[in-house]
Amino acid sequence: MAQSAVDTRKKPLLNYTQKKKLINYVRIALVVIITLLYVSPLYISFNYSFKTPQELGTSSAMALPKSLYLGNYVDVLTKNRDFVTGFTNSLITTVCIVGILMVITPMASYVLVRSTSKWSTFAYYIFMTGILIPFQCIMYPAYVNLKAVGLIDTLPGYILVRTGFLIGTSIMILTAFVKTVPVELEEAANIDGASIFQAFWMIVFPLMKPINVTVLVINTLNAWNDYTVAVSLLQSSSKRTLPLAQLLYTSESGIEINLAFAFFGLCMLPVLILYLFTQRYIVSGIMSGSVKG
Repeated sequence: MAQSAVDTRKKPLLNYTQKKKLINYVRIALVVIITLLYVSPLYISFNYSFKTPQELGTSSAMALPKSLYLGNYVDVLTKNRDFVTGFTNSLITTVCIVGILMVITPMASYVLVRSTSKWSTFAYYIFMTGILIPFQCIMYPAYVNLKAVGLIDTLPGYILVRTGFLIGTSIMILTAFVKTVPVELEEAANIDGASIFQAFWMIVFPLMKPINVTVLVINTLNAWNDYTVAVSLLQSSSKRTLPLAQLLYTSESGIEINLAFAFFGLCMLPVLILYLFTQRYIVSGIMSGSVKG
């Protein structure tokens, strides 16, 4: 009876090795599908930017252009004056916003982590609360206050507001990293006669290089691509940033989609170049190697 019971027992459809291979195949398929979903809008935009106006109505969005037509990019650079104005304004505001954040937030994060005062903890939670408040909640007060001090429709006013909204995120990222820096390094520097200021800039700040570069890239993306704050505070055409200047190709009669996508491609290039030059710093695990050295 025992032998017959064993013989009638059902065998599994797949063994362990087959199950493992199936799981790997499913994982690869999901990665491919998600990648295609993310890449497809970018592919369509570049695809349209290289098409002639005659091809727009005769070919599908996924069809490749018949030739590599660069006339759309030439038209954006030569005929659209708002592109030069928007690029200049975006460059000025982005450099100022990121520069201010890279000076203030590393020092603020260091103080918030190393200080034992209750006020430091309270200030940290204030910054974290600021992340949860969307700009729409304070859009009207910000507009009224900037107008009262004469900073509405000015680049300094926009820089001030946009910097304030990015401080919380930067501090959240940087404080998490500063907590991993051993206090013993600073204590050794203090024994050698270094002040707190010297210990930060000579010991802690160099170790923060990878996370500082990561924050720099994140803040550059947020400042360069900002639309909500810019459209609320910058009104005149001479103060438009690139996201606002792109609206030129949208009108009641339709959208010049090939020129708009060419504009988009040119806007993306500076941020893409920045990422390509800084991607080697955006890694984890560098901290442990620095400490051992």
